[in-house]
Amino acid sequence: MKVKWLKFLVIAVVFILTVTLSIGCKTAVTTETTAAAAVAETTATQETDTSKASDETNPASSKFNDQELVVSGSTTLLEVANAWAEDFMAKFGGSITVNGGGSGVGITSLIDGTTDLANASRPMKDSEKQGAASKGIDLKEYIVLWDGIAVIVSKNVNVNEFTFDQLSKIYKGEITNWKDVGGADAEIIAAARDSSSGTYEYFLESIVRLGNKESQDEYSDKCLFLQTNADIVAQVGGNENIIGYVGLGYLKAAGDTVNAVKIKKDSSSSAVSPSVETVKDRSYPISRELYVYADGNKMTELAQVYLDFILSADGQQIGIDVGFVPVK
Repeated sequence: MKVKWLKFLVIAVVFILTVTLSIGCKTAVTTETTAAAAVAETTATQETDTSKASDETNPASSKFNDQELVVSGSTTLLEVANAWAEDFMAKFGGSITVNGGGSGVGITSLIDGTTDLANASRPMKDSEKQGAASKGIDLKEYIVLWDGIAVIVSKNVNVNEFTFDQLSKIYKGEITNWKDVGGADAEIIAAARDSSSGTYEYFLESIVRLGNKESQDEYSDKCLFLQTNADIVAQVGGNENIIGYVGLGYLKAAGDTVNAVKIKKDSSSSAVSPSVETVKDRSYPISRELYVYADGNKMTELAQVYLDFILSADGQQIGIDVGFVPVK
């Protein structure tokens, strides 16, 4: 009887221990599972909060992601226009395509409806304004930067300054030898922009025709007509005895491969070097405004915000960095 009781007691103790251990294990597993779930949930919440915070920090970066803008025209403005587009897209999203081709091409594209904005290094002609009006375009003009046209010569040319009259005669083919303007006895090769360029038009009106609206003078057919500012820099910098002209912003890229000469209106005027400072104070005599044209009837929010951006302090600073002069 006593043996049976001892067996019963041992069995009971074993049973109690087994149940206790079982409950303990289950509790431990449950606790670990719950902790893991809590960590996962916390991590997920943190990731979600971080994502939301990122969107809230820069909500404008995706504002125009489903919209497109096409900008075409002036090669003088091409470098800064690309810089504007890149910075704008980083800040506001959207897709901006920048094309060159020249001021005339950009203005024609605006009139034809194949571009949203036209960059121009000259004001629109009356004939272009009439063409825009005939298409029902509500023409909007924006002055976006100031620029100077720098006259450059090959490194071997030892002429440091020109008057307007001398430049006019060189580009009309009336002065053809460097000795006639104080240089060596060598033929002058005059490089100019092609006729699609606003810079071509500006130089023709202001220098070749000396600002005389009645003049019918033209560039000499012996001029070397080139498509871009960069082409002129390459020709003048890579050869001897060449004279050319480029937008002020391209002097920075040219470096010491060319010589930029001083300009004076006439023999009694002071000769002034082209620079941001002399364009800003208007002492450099070959200075001009740069434009963007738009159709007010088709102005999208993206186009308007882009225009506001390039006229803002940030946009104007980009122009300064490229080598232009701000409008304000």
